[in-house]
Amino acid sequence: MFIFTLTTVTSGDMSIAPIESGLSTTTLIGFALLTIGVIATALSSQRSLLLYGIGGMVYWLVIEALQSAITSVLPLSSWHGYVAAMGLSWLPVCGWVVARALRSDTITLSSKRKTAAKPQYIEHTPVYDQYEPKFQ
Repeated sequence: MFIFTLTTVTSGDMSIAPIESGLSTTTLIGFALLTIGVIATALSSQRSLLLYGIGGMVYWLVIEALQSAITSVLPLSSWHGYVAAMGLSWLPVCGWVVARALRSDTITLSSKRKTAAKPQYIEHTPVYDQYEPKFQ
């Protein structure tokens, strides 16, 4: 199997040079071990690790796509494109955290007053509609 690439020659001419890329024994053994590891993880109780790994790969593909789009539109270097892509990828997460914080009842003072006014019962106290504790 040959892969053809463009290479420059010392005279400045462009020529096509074949690069041999065969699968060696160590490459096949590596792929076999990787496949066995993925299958063993999928069948074990730790299969959530595969989801974390796949999620990380999908996230990095999003970062790559954002970086490519940013560097094609703006005159930024590749490194600055990655920094901008990481920043853009965190904007939805930050927006979600801020929206949850603003919607939460535990932040407002009125809800803290309401919870402070509720009677605090001891653990294992039975709960009835007309319950009046005898001892306090």
